[in-house]
Amino acid sequence: MLGKMVAAVQTFACLVVLSSLQAYEATVVPRSQVNGIVRGTVYLNPILSVPENYQQIIWRFNKSQKILTKKWNQPESYPSGSFHTKLRYYENHTLEINHLQKQDSGTFRMEVEDNLSKKTNELFRLDVYEPVPKPRVNFTIRANEDGWCNVTLACIVDATQVTYHWRKNEKDLVGKNSSTLDVALKSESDASYKCIVSNPASEETGFIYYRSPCTWNEKNSAVPLSLARKTADSILAFGFLLLVHNWI
Repeated sequence: MLGKMVAAVQTFACLVVLSSLQAYEATVVPRSQVNGIVRGTVYLNPILSVPENYQQIIWRFNKSQKILTKKWNQPESYPSGSFHTKLRYYENHTLEINHLQKQDSGTFRMEVEDNLSKKTNELFRLDVYEPVPKPRVNFTIRANEDGWCNVTLACIVDATQVTYHWRKNEKDLVGKNSSTLDVALKSESDASYKCIVSNPASEETGFIYYRSPCTWNEKNSAVPLSLARKTADSILAFGFLLLVHNWI
């Protein structure tokens, strides 16, 4: 009988521990990824439920550096440091960080302490990137014979840690994700190519235009159809007025 009681107590203890672990796992807040650009602004928006009457909220950078303290029913305070003049705190507990620099990349932690001194954390990972500069598209003719125009397009940009994507006539070229693109054209009279360069925080676009038989230019020399129609309409109207004037 004693053995059965001991076993029952052990089973109950295990159930309590398991239920506690499950409750803990249910309250874990996943880390949020936030991307920003140099000299830009980001907002760290917590999904953590903050008690209405909390004791205090502390924001930290890279675990140790305290950058903001907000006590219940008191204004927030900003300790001196690299973030002292770059933060703004909102009533919904969102933290604004402006005038971003590369060295601001890191982990931010929001630590909420309730009236029972129980602490709950939420983590944010911030990565700050240089804005992508405007790329240009160069071309190298490989062959121009038998009606075929074979060229290699190169997307040139002064940036690292970027990705490339190409479009032809505003349609995605699936799988073309390098800085160069081999092109072979024959029957087409014109076409446009777009190189999109991006990092997780920004993107820029370079253009180049093809005209038959094998002419390439970064500027679109084609006259827009709407402009051509307006010009034709103006000529017809002027001709009609001139004809009426001669009759009179």
